[in-house]
Amino acid sequence: MKTSILFATVAFATLAAPVTPAAAAPNTAARVFAACAVNQYDGAELLATQPGSEEETGVLQEFADRGCSASPAAASLLRGALAEELFKKDFGAVGARPRRETIEIFRVDPAELETLDATTRRRVDLIGFATCAAASNVLKTAALLKTDPGSASEAALVKEMEPSFAPCLLQGERLDLGKSELRGALAEATYRLALAYTLDEEVVVTGTRDPARHIVCRSQENAGTRLRRNVCLTEAQWQVRDRDNEYLAEDFTWRAMQESERDTAIIMQEQRALMNGGN
Repeated sequence: MKTSILFATVAFATLAAPVTPAAAAPNTAARVFAACAVNQYDGAELLATQPGSEEETGVLQEFADRGCSASPAAASLLRGALAEELFKKDFGAVGARPRRETIEIFRVDPAELETLDATTRRRVDLIGFATCAAASNVLKTAALLKTDPGSASEAALVKEMEPSFAPCLLQGERLDLGKSELRGALAEATYRLALAYTLDEEVVVTGTRDPARHIVCRSQENAGTRLRRNVCLTEAQWQVRDRDNEYLAEDFTWRAMQESERDTAIIMQEQRALMNGGN
């Protein structure tokens, strides 16, 4: 059985200039908001809302009424900062079992996507891009969330991930993206994938630009153990892995045949030697 846990499309991303001191205030406000929302309340309900929706606005207003002020940070930065806090609280690491029984994430009907305004669709597009990008770098994105925003270690990890962004892009599309916004989107995507990794069935996380336009999480044997774990890759990446596995299987079969033929030849030589010795 396949379960779809996210729909989003992907857009071309380019990093804007480094964060300036003027931009630091919204980032700080977002992190203060996230700590307040997670530590004093729950916070998870924000990620269950669709970006740009009335529900999202309502949840943010509810948190503001409770004393978790978010001004002057944008909603996308608030979601990203909150996703980082929730990832630490609910998982701690990709592959870890969730620390709560129920986790909700937003869903978008593909038909509904066409009706969204440009600003909302861009935000949904960004989550789709980040989900695709995180699937290729899930351990690195998890490590990214442990770095300080704007730090050299953060920049180094993003640079390492950039070559694998290509399968998530459409030629000609462009989405100017600041580092803080990219980090926030990757944080929410990592949280979603951390959930997908814990499910006991094949999971489809749609939103990539590969031919099938989705990420598939499959239960795989963990080498050297009897345990199994989910691995999440794009359809194109699964095709490469499946092809590599086929090559390995063919090579294993060929080597086994070679060894069998060699063993057979040795046995025949020994039998002939015994027969000649008997004569």
